[in-house]
Amino acid sequence: MTATEAAATETVAWNGLRLPVPADWRPTRLGLGYLYFEDDDGPAFEFKWRAGAGREGMEAALKALTPKGLATSGGELPPAWLDALADFELMPLSWRRDGRAGLGAALFCPECGLAAVFQAYGGQGGPDPARQAAVAAALAGMTHHDPGPPAFSLYGLSFAAPPGFVLAAFGFAPGRFSLDFAAPGRRLDVVRLAPADVLLAGASLADAAARTFSLEDGAVREEGGLAGCPAVWLARRQGTGLGQVLARRLGRPGRLAVLRHDAGANKLLGAALTAAVPVDRNWLAETAARCVSL
Repeated sequence: MTATEAAATETVAWNGLRLPVPADWRPTRLGLGYLYFEDDDGPAFEFKWRAGAGREGMEAALKALTPKGLATSGGELPPAWLDALADFELMPLSWRRDGRAGLGAALFCPECGLAAVFQAYGGQGGPDPARQAAVAAALAGMTHHDPGPPAFSLYGLSFAAPPGFVLAAFGFAPGRFSLDFAAPGRRLDVVRLAPADVLLAGASLADAAARTFSLEDGAVREEGGLAGCPAVWLARRQGTGLGQVLARRLGRPGRLAVLRHDAGANKLLGAALTAAVPVDRNWLAETAARCVSL
């Protein structure tokens, strides 16, 4: 890859998978184990995976691609793809419909048991040489054995979840990207909002934080700082008084949230933890500080 090509590449990390893709590939669909990219010409590349699915997962993965039911085993993969996938067992797949074609493979990783499937889109003749080269670079740079909890790097947000938390849900809308993680007895919500100057034009940072984390009523607000930025903390049922202790025991968990204003990136970044016991503020500050703007 030339220096120019490298400069036009960005790394996407999503729930256990990391791969470098062309900067003009836009992630337009997500799943807990799914990435789908488009460029200015339409569909470009998609990758679907499932940890620990085993060798049998290859055939299930083969049936999981769009267009449903039309992908068949077989097809000749470019040598650069095969080189990049040397550590996987694979079954090539291909399809053609309505003047378009797809080429890819179902995969199995003998080291960790991951089953996956990917395909590149193209015209009637399949992916052109430029698309083939871009896919080869993505596959060659792909990693799924990173140590520690899964990292996320997408839609202007970089974040690594704390140990023990797994991705449960996510949301993307213009100006807002959220990640929701679950652990036994706890829920962690992470959010990136932009542009901050518009969001704060008619509201204080405290009001924006309250709306963001649904803490408009009954939450204690405290101004402060986090990661070198102005921040607001909001707390609900974090006290040790009898009333709040009983409320938590009766199924009304407490919630601690922090939202900071990164003026340099023109974004608001924050996190909130919901739990049946008071939240460790230092833990949440460290966790929220790992929400970094891309």
